Amino acid sequence: MKATTKPTALVTGGSRGIGAATSRVLAARGFHVAVNYVSNREAADQVVKLIETDGGEAFAVRADVHDPGQSAELLKRSATDGRLDVLVCNAGARFTPTPVRTLAWDDFRTKVADELASVYTLTQHALALMGARGRGRIVYVSSAAADGPPAPGMAAHGTAKAALNTFARFVAHEAGPLGININVVAPGYVRTESSAHMPREFQRRLMANTPLGRVAEPEDVARAIAMLVGEEARFVTGEVLTVDGGYGLARR
Repeated sequence: MKATTKPTALVTGGSRGIGAATSRVLAARGFHVAVNYVSNREAADQVVKLIETDGGEAFAVRADVHDPGQSAELLKRSATDGRLDVLVCNAGARFTPTPVRTLAWDDFRTKVADELASVYTLTQHALALMGARGRGRIVYVSSAAADGPPAPGMAAHGTAKAALNTFARFVAHEAGPLGININVVAPGYVRTESSAHMPREFQRRLMANTPLGRVAEPEDVARAIAMLVGEEARFVTGEVLTVDGGYGLARR
């Protein structure tokens, strides 16, 4: 990692989808970005290459954020001279949509535990680094599913994300006096590689029921994250920002 005078941002799960888009948007806004990945080094290197081609600064760093030891090392390697300005916790826990009646307890428990494990140690170490400087921003990537079922089989995912939202509010309450803002973005359906298997008819119905007339692209979520870590949101903390084009309005 080369020396830099730019503020530093770490994006977990930064090699694909929302994470890749966020890495690029933050780099374009002047951040030196640590692009975290767990297995696909080629994808992470490609994100770094695109950022550097656009004149930004970035580097790839491997770690499984569900492992406390690797998370601690990730923060250490990502912080430039012990400085971390922004942490975006985007890497969550994978799941297979399953109705509650057939969902094994171990699978449900694992999803919820892994979701929180992916942010817990990172949060602790980020609070120490940021608190020492009296400033910082943390954004957790959640899901609109935390507010209620968007489709069958989402109980484990929605419950895990609801727990993440609640965790974020408690962290925000403790981190405020340290000068650290804590917020959440909660996307609805986002067109990414991992959601590409969704039937076209399902996507068509989503678009038809979304007031803004389309489904989200990764860049839509990335720009919301960039807003929350910017000076425009300096007095915003403990909030969950839904990014779904208005799809969830009918549930409110």
